[in-house]
Amino acid sequence: MQFITLTGRVGGDAETRQTNSNSVTSFNLAVDQGWGDRKQTNWFRVSIWGARGEKLAGYIRKGDKLTATGELLIGEYNGKPQYEVRAADVDCFMSAKGEGQPRQQQSQPAGIDDDIPF
Repeated sequence: MQFITLTGRVGGDAETRQTNSNSVTSFNLAVDQGWGDRKQTNWFRVSIWGARGEKLAGYIRKGDKLTATGELLIGEYNGKPQYEVRAADVDCFMSAKGEGQPRQQQSQPAGIDDDIPF
């Protein structure tokens, strides 16, 4: 078993779905490495199983910075590596607005683009 700790930005709001007997919350995490012209972004699919994931889903939003620790699984899809982390621990870096509360959808000020550069 390989454990990994990643710190990055969430690529989209967390989503929770039901399996046969349990729930799973998942989201994509963009992790940068290198700097300048050599900067590269790797994407990881993070999943949190059970009630814990359901509770965290309200806190994990696109653009949030967080750290996830868990088991690393590497697969392949169309010849490209696919990285998945079955999270054992997730640490959300909440902004002052969050104050430990799940955030509601907020409208953006005019002129702000929804795409967040990584």
